[in-house]
Amino acid sequence: MINWDKVTENTIKKIVFYGRVSTQHEAQLMAFENQQEWYNQELEKHTDWELAAPIETYLDKGITGTQAKKRPGFLKMIEDAERGKFDMVVTREVSRFARNTVDALDYVRKLKRCGVQVYFVHDNIKTIEDNDGELRLSIMATLAQDESRKISERVKAGQKIARDEGVLYGNGNILGYNRIRTRRDSDKKNNIGDKNTPTFVKDPDQAVTVQMMFNLYKNGYGLKKIKNELVKAGRKNTQGEVKWHQSTISHMLENPMYIGKQYQMQSSVQDFVEHTIVKNDKSQFVLIEGDFEPIIDEETFWEVQRIKKSKLNNFEGKIYGLKVSNDRWQRKLECVCGSRFQVENWRKNKDGNDIQGYVCRHKRVYG
Repeated sequence: MINWDKVTENTIKKIVFYGRVSTQHEAQLMAFENQQEWYNQELEKHTDWELAAPIETYLDKGITGTQAKKRPGFLKMIEDAERGKFDMVVTREVSRFARNTVDALDYVRKLKRCGVQVYFVHDNIKTIEDNDGELRLSIMATLAQDESRKISERVKAGQKIARDEGVLYGNGNILGYNRIRTRRDSDKKNNIGDKNTPTFVKDPDQAVTVQMMFNLYKNGYGLKKIKNELVKAGRKNTQGEVKWHQSTISHMLENPMYIGKQYQMQSSVQDFVEHTIVKNDKSQFVLIEGDFEPIIDEETFWEVQRIKKSKLNNFEGKIYGLKVSNDRWQRKLECVCGSRFQVENWRKNKDGNDIQGYVCRHKRVYG
């Protein structure tokens, strides 16, 4: 561990670089390449710096700066600092290190306890050598966090403008339609709402499946009976499989896409720091007029909504939902990506008993 009280301009310091870009957008990734080039230039300027790990070791791509727990490169850097692998972290500015005031101060103090200094080059802050380093860091981190708040507000404002212009969301993975246009298409610009250049186009065979669902429900069939009828008729889901769940059918019966419209504002970010997303009440949904051909007539759709609502109001049975796990570790564990863990059967013992372990839910679902 280096003795910072005795450091001079000629003292050799083992350093590493930390950098981050917030999205996987091409322009941001280009900025990421520029950051790496900038780090190389800084390294050449300082003859007292000795690179302790390759520049790319602790760089995070496409990751938010408001939550350190979701940045694997950052967390690896903290772990290696605790192991004494380097003396100083060099980063371009406070906003690259953290956009969360609490995280910035907590991790700087943790590194300081390990004898590791953080040097914010553009802000000219050295967290150990400067007597007022923490004060100036607090100010800059607060400004960075406030910039995140402004970005969040600008995103919401942009979404409202998009809604007002009739911009439609979704990747086309909806039974009955295929997406053929994006807002970036040259023949779609400024033509949102124009049915001559639709965003979605009907899939004739899948449309038959959708019509079958609505007509069966309107004629008194329950979700289970509709599921059985779909399987009996060999109707396929979006994955091309003859496999259906009652919950899927229920959600489809409530989707206004089938009358040529789209629900937006179904969820919102509650906390721009934690990125907490909450599902909005249905009364807060915004119904957007689409530019594509409907599969179901409005009379049928709204009659189905009336029947579903009446069944819900008259329901006297037990409501089944997501069970809260009794496993104490499953309730406590959280992956560095921010996802919870799930219990999974790994293998069987010789006596036939299951050996279980914990796996990140995000990895389990998305690989």
